[in-house]
Amino acid sequence: MQYSAKINEFLETVCEQIRWKKAHNMVCEEIRNHIIDQKNAFVDEGIDEEIAMDKSIKEMGDPVLIGTELDRTHRPKTEWNIILLTGIMILLGFAIRFLASSEPHTPFMLERSLMTTLIGIACMVTLYFIDFTIIGRYPKSIFIGLTILTIISIFLSPVIRGKHAYVQFIMILFPTVMSGIIYNMRNKGYLGIILSGALFIIPVFIGFMIPSISVVVLISLPFLILITMAIIKGWFNVKKIYGILLIYISTISVVAIGFLKLMSYSYRRERLLNIINPLRDPLGYGYTGAKMRDMLSNAKLIGRGTLEINPYMIPEINTNYILTYLIHRLGWLSFIVVMGIIFLFIIRSFKLCYKQKSILGRLVSTAVVLTFTMEVLFYTISNLGLSITNYALPFISYSGMATIINMTLIGIMLSVFKSGDVVKDNLLLQKND
Repeated sequence: MQYSAKINEFLETVCEQIRWKKAHNMVCEEIRNHIIDQKNAFVDEGIDEEIAMDKSIKEMGDPVLIGTELDRTHRPKTEWNIILLTGIMILLGFAIRFLASSEPHTPFMLERSLMTTLIGIACMVTLYFIDFTIIGRYPKSIFIGLTILTIISIFLSPVIRGKHAYVQFIMILFPTVMSGIIYNMRNKGYLGIILSGALFIIPVFIGFMIPSISVVVLISLPFLILITMAIIKGWFNVKKIYGILLIYISTISVVAIGFLKLMSYSYRRERLLNIINPLRDPLGYGYTGAKMRDMLSNAKLIGRGTLEINPYMIPEINTNYILTYLIHRLGWLSFIVVMGIIFLFIIRSFKLCYKQKSILGRLVSTAVVLTFTMEVLFYTISNLGLSITNYALPFISYSGMATIINMTLIGIMLSVFKSGDVVKDNLLLQKND
């Protein structure tokens, strides 16, 4: 106890100099381990244990100077590159939507765009300053809360094209929440994998209730990638091949059953066939897809396309099909520039995810980037002639709810990048216990 008091006094003085309190636990653990290791080395040399402890602490140096130096190196890391790229995407979105407003039937909706963007920024800033580790400490409570919110939204959300409009955007929060579930279950072996999959059946079921196959696929792919990553890295402590087979067979079975149930309705089968080949019904279900393909086939590398008929009769071209409009209006080069900026954001984010030292930090940040990436891929595919979903292109196309949700996710990711280096998984487990 006497030795502990001496170490604690030394550590307290060091931490008094470090303004970022979140770094205190990590600093204390490292210095304590160093002092004890040095003390044991002196004892092995035959020095009395109490003298060895005093000598070890003395060799560390002046605690005020140590703390002052550590204060310079241990500070929150704001990823300005991510913030800058997010701002560029937002401005690009405003510019493209303003350009589209010069066409018939494509209002700009400036006031709504500004309002939802400001709300989104407020959410992003708030989540940036909130400790992201709550996702690992209280995953079940957060999961239950999001599930309840989603169910309530089903009853309150307007129905557009047979789907609950707002619910699909709220559901993109599930992969990030599931990262906390996977983290919490990771030491429970096969049971942890089974429980993670069982909980994920709930949002999958809600996705089929909306109903939207694209929503189910969009949230399922990040979850599968996350849990596969956890199994491969040995976080579940199971045989990797058995763990992967367990999660994939069960997930594919559930999705297949839901898909076959939806396809049992003839009108849904027709819609799927018309998505694949819109020319089957160019004036009906395939109208949007047929028009988009006309616009794309007549687009140039630079400048307005050569389509003679009015190409702006596609419903919601300024929201759901803004990339199709951009390609026809300014050429394929504009599409390449926009996608280049987006993928620069994605690549930079993935690199920062990979650098995360804690399991929780890597899971949460990867979940956010995977969700963002899936949204981009789904929207891009839909705008290149395969009209499979009406998801928004993050920050580019207009969608108030999507903007708020995506900026919330970016805020969570920035929170990870800010403090992930000082998060210790063993400390999180102690708080859970």
